Amino acid sequence: MIAEAAYFRAAARGFRGGDPVQDWLAAEAEIDQALPPPERQTEERAIYEQLREEIERRFAEMRGAVNADGVRAAVDRAVVQLKEMGGYTADAINKVADTVKKDLASAAVKMGPEWQRFSAKSADSFAVWRDRGRGFLAGAATAVGEWLQQAGRRFEQQSYRAGEMTASGSFECTACGEKLSLAQPGHLPPCPNCRNLEFRRL
Repeated sequence: MIAEAAYFRAAARGFRGGDPVQDWLAAEAEIDQALPPPERQTEERAIYEQLREEIERRFAEMRGAVNADGVRAAVDRAVVQLKEMGGYTADAINKVADTVKKDLASAAVKMGPEWQRFSAKSADSFAVWRDRGRGFLAGAATAVGEWLQQAGRRFEQQSYRAGEMTASGSFECTACGEKLSLAQPGHLPPCPNCRNLEFRRL
């Protein structure tokens, strides 16, 4: 990321003048400011993986009709369980939990109001329901929609910030439209083209 940011600094001045070492140091400072320190990135990645695993386990255990309260309870209980286990601060868990909720909301919106585009790839954590049948999925789509309404839609179509832990996928810079892909869950870097810090998920 530093090498890429340094390159774009040089490109912005047409590769004329400047100092490659200074470009590198400025890019390094920019990346360091936008991203959490490596140890915190490692911690947040671990929290993210554990939280998603627990939410997916709770989703998989759901039988019969799914409702908004059940979806909310599955997410909230997973957060509480991780806090009770210890090892991470409540602030770190809450921060990552907001991102997980945003990812769930993004997946639900991407699939459509009736989850017409439901697939193992697009469904994200809801993919554990893929073999449940059309009737179950229709009810689940309604339940997740109601969960979003109860949350005040604060997680729906919300932007992502550089330095934020998130699921794999494609993102678009809100300033210049540059596309960025994460092959696996990780922290978003600044836009490689314009250094903007805000993205929307595609």
